[in-house]
Amino acid sequence: MQQSPARRALLAGAVVAALVLPGATPAQAAATGAVSGRLTTSNGAPAADVVVQVYPADDYESAGYTSTDADGNYTVANLPAGSYRVGYFPWLRPEQYHHQKSQMFDADPVTVTAGGTTTVDEQLFGTGTLSGRLVDAAGSPVANVSISANEVDTYGWAGGSTDDDGRFAINALPGRYRVSFNPIEGSYQTQYVPGKLDEEGASVFEVKLDAVTEVNETVLPVGGLTGRFTTATGAALANAQVDITTANSYGGAWTQTDSNGRFTVEVLQGSYKVGFSKDDRQQYYRGKLTAEAADVVEIRGGQQTTIADSLLGTGSVAISAVDSVTGAPVANFCANSVCSNGSGTVTVSGLPQGQHDLFLYAPDGHYFSRQLTGVRVKANNTTKLTVKLRPGAVIATTIVDRQTGTPLSDVCLDAFLPKQAALSDGYGECSDRNGRIQVGPLAAGTYKLFAAPLGSTYGRQWVGVDGGTGDERQAATVTATVGQVATGPQVRMDRAGTITGTVTDSASKPIQGIDVSVLTAHPGVGVNDATTNANGVYTLRNLGPYAWPVVFSDGQYASEWSGDKPSRFTATPVTVTAGAAARQDAQLDSGVPLAGTFRTPDGTAYTSGWVVARSADTGDIAGSGGIEDGRFTMRLKGPQRVYFTYDASLGEGQQVSGRYLVTQPDGTRKLALFNVPSNGSMSADLVVPAA
Repeated sequence: MQQSPARRALLAGAVVAALVLPGATPAQAAATGAVSGRLTTSNGAPAADVVVQVYPADDYESAGYTSTDADGNYTVANLPAGSYRVGYFPWLRPEQYHHQKSQMFDADPVTVTAGGTTTVDEQLFGTGTLSGRLVDAAGSPVANVSISANEVDTYGWAGGSTDDDGRFAINALPGRYRVSFNPIEGSYQTQYVPGKLDEEGASVFEVKLDAVTEVNETVLPVGGLTGRFTTATGAALANAQVDITTANSYGGAWTQTDSNGRFTVEVLQGSYKVGFSKDDRQQYYRGKLTAEAADVVEIRGGQQTTIADSLLGTGSVAISAVDSVTGAPVANFCANSVCSNGSGTVTVSGLPQGQHDLFLYAPDGHYFSRQLTGVRVKANNTTKLTVKLRPGAVIATTIVDRQTGTPLSDVCLDAFLPKQAALSDGYGECSDRNGRIQVGPLAAGTYKLFAAPLGSTYGRQWVGVDGGTGDERQAATVTATVGQVATGPQVRMDRAGTITGTVTDSASKPIQGIDVSVLTAHPGVGVNDATTNANGVYTLRNLGPYAWPVVFSDGQYASEWSGDKPSRFTATPVTVTAGAAARQDAQLDSGVPLAGTFRTPDGTAYTSGWVVARSADTGDIAGSGGIEDGRFTMRLKGPQRVYFTYDASLGEGQQVSGRYLVTQPDGTRKLALFNVPSNGSMSADLVVPAA
């Protein structure tokens, strides 16, 4: 039976949220446009009866759909003028998006004009086939089971199902796949080929263009797991969630206990760990607090395995704190979510018997936080501890409207030592309703303050003696002393303005995905102020009305600052006006390619991590590169001097991080500086001892 287009699109993975109906009036037709084109197969033949969906460029809801005719032609009409993405959903084949993209967010935008028709032709991806047969332990076919193929490198997906003879054929893009299925009806438990309960040990099958890859599998036998869980006093633990995971802590199955604390579930033959939870208590069989320590339960096909366990009894930890320098009692601190409220003692109760980690911190910022690990708790007992907390410095000030003097709440403040200014992944301390704020704990040193309001009315600023600035060098300095509260300059906030512009490459083509900001951030933390869209346009918001340096960064291009400069202090500043938009365009180039190695003194290659190049003048990130098998690459803007920081790994438990130092003739270690030329290329072979 032929499916309707809407049903076909739904089965193909496209969500139909809006239907374009025929019969538009002439006025509607004049105000709208159309997308029309021809779809062909990978060998150039017409691709008939394929669902075509059109989506607004900034939305995932369909703006219209149709199906290709016998010659592969299609038209989606009555589309309001604007930018769109076009998707194609062939039956039982991978979906794709114009032009030749497998993911919707990677699709090339298509512009529709009022009264016009935009031509969008497309050719379907070529595929290979995963073909095989699924049988049970007796060799009988297993019918009507969905089969999933997950691409290892790109996270792409393809799927199908077995027929009455247990056979299946999946059309998939060329790549490397793990094949899995859910053999127990009504259960989400997954079996991976060949005979594995999770991804570890599963085979990887290579799919080649126009070729068939054979994948045959036998379903693991099914066994039963039953048990009873009780409280510490022996009462039934009713309505508790029971999670059965693989020995590697991957997903398996789950159920709930009944009113008598009992449960029964079917699972595939293999090794499992069993956890159960109720309210705020979680425990693992048998009598363990972590999955790593849990006992392994063996399930055999055709057999019933029975377990039983009880919640551990609980105890308490009573903590007193003292100043690590003076030995004086600390009156105000917290452990986990329990605070002393000035009493000098915190009691954390309701802890299951065993070892626990406790996090200590001072809510007033006068002491650095501390993690207590492996604190032993006995049931029905109180463990007493006295711990030392390291004192820090605090900077206090108030934040007001510059024009009216009105105190401002929800303005956040960061304190930076020289060459450590960076975009934060989140916010620092923020002002209360009276505009008051304390920043700490801080190490002793001379700081400059950076203010960032949570709202959009006021603009960010480096805090000056009498108002804000966009230049760190003009910010006021505050000397912080351990154990003392330093008074910083009053923060006078101005109304916000914006900077907007277009970023292009050396051929004047707009570049999408360029991060734009006034500070840099460590790669991977997900922080940026603005990102260019498909037209290369960005808008940098919430800036105070000052002269700001602006940085443009992306791994494929050399990071550069406004005015085509390599660093923040040499940048040509952009003057922002409150309530208005300043203009700053940028044209990026590939810069100077750097190829480097990252090894131990005996030549062992570090396996993963990051190498970050930083400006010797400002400490800002100038470029970064991921480490793979002891090698890294990046692109840098020259001329400038840089130094390197790193976070690298030789494997699990062998991590190193820090600044790259070199040994001087006198035996001392000193920060290594590297000169980046204006053009050409450079190399850097970094040798770092293992931890």
